[in-house]
Amino acid sequence: MGLRPVYVILAAKLALYEALKRRFAGSGVQVAYALPADARTRSVWFTDTVEPEIEPAALAAGRRKPSNITAELTIRAWATVPGDPVKAETAVYELRADIEAAVLDGFDPRSVSGLIDARPVRVAVTNGEGGNGSTAAADVTLMLRARIYT
Repeated sequence: MGLRPVYVILAAKLALYEALKRRFAGSGVQVAYALPADARTRSVWFTDTVEPEIEPAALAAGRRKPSNITAELTIRAWATVPGDPVKAETAVYELRADIEAAVLDGFDPRSVSGLIDARPVRVAVTNGEGGNGSTAAADVTLMLRARIYT
């Protein structure tokens, strides 16, 4: 019996979280599963998970049919630097590179049953200045692809 779509995506998210924790271990970067209440000067966490699209992969006899799943998962990189928006944005680009390395080099999609691929597909970077300094954020969106039997 195959996994339900939501469980494949959740299992992938949990495995990616572990890959991020390994990548940033000892670096001083805070890695959180969700928005931390007290984000440090450099933090990484998950934001949106877009519900998977399920598409039939083939006609097959029997109750369970092969289906392809695609879903998007967004990881936010956050950096705060007192009074220097350029350094804050530079720090975010460094975090982005580490996130991409964690996904592409430190994570094996085969470790999650049914998962075929996980890769960065889009990045949006924003910045601003506030009372606690200059901040920048990058939302790194990953595409997850899986094959299950529904």
